[in-house]
Amino acid sequence: MAIANDNVITRMLHGRIGNVIFRRIGKKTIASKAHDYSKHKWSKAQIENRKRFGKASLKVNKKLRDDPELKKKYKKMAKGNQNAHNVAMSDYLKPPVITEINVKNYKGQKGNTIRVGAKDKYFVAGVIVMILNAQGIEVESGMAVEMPFSGSGVWVYKSMEDNPCWKGGRVVVRVADSPGNVVTGVLTLDGT
Repeated sequence: MAIANDNVITRMLHGRIGNVIFRRIGKKTIASKAHDYSKHKWSKAQIENRKRFGKASLKVNKKLRDDPELKKKYKKMAKGNQNAHNVAMSDYLKPPVITEINVKNYKGQKGNTIRVGAKDKYFVAGVIVMILNAQGIEVESGMAVEMPFSGSGVWVYKSMEDNPCWKGGRVVVRVADSPGNVVTGVLTLDGT
C-alpha cells in the first residue's frame, strides 16, 4: 500500500487503474493492489450481505446529497479516517432500539403520560406513540418529546384524549433514526 500526501498527480485520484485501486481517506490518497475475486465462491449469506451493503450505500449517498445539514452532522461525528458517508452507513446498518415502554402513569385520562426509552448509535430522529382502545380502535397518536437533557434517550408522550376503554388496549411505539430505520414496539394496557 502506498500513501501520497498532497501529491499533485494523485491529489484527487480515486478508483481503479489497471491492477491498482486509489482511495481518498481524509487528505491522503492511498494506492493498493486490486484484489482478484473472479474465482471466489460467495456463500448465500455473503451475497445477501453484499446486496444489503449495496442498497444501503445507494440510499445513504442519496440522503447525504439531498440533505446537506445531515451530512454536516455526520461529518462532525466522524473520527479518525472516517468521513460523513462512513458514519451514515454505520447508522443506516444499525437500526434504533426501544429499551423501555413504561405505561404505569397511563390510566386512560387526558394528560396521562407514557414514557419510552429509545436509543440509536448516533441519534433518534423521532418517537411516535399510538394508543388503541380495547376494541383495537385508534384513540390518538402523536410525537413523543425527548426529555430536556440532550441525548437522554427518554421520550415522553402526554395523552390528549380520554380513553374509557383503555384496559385491554395497546400502546404502539415507533422509533425512527435519521437514515429512516423504524422499529416498532407494542405493549398491552392491563391496568397494573
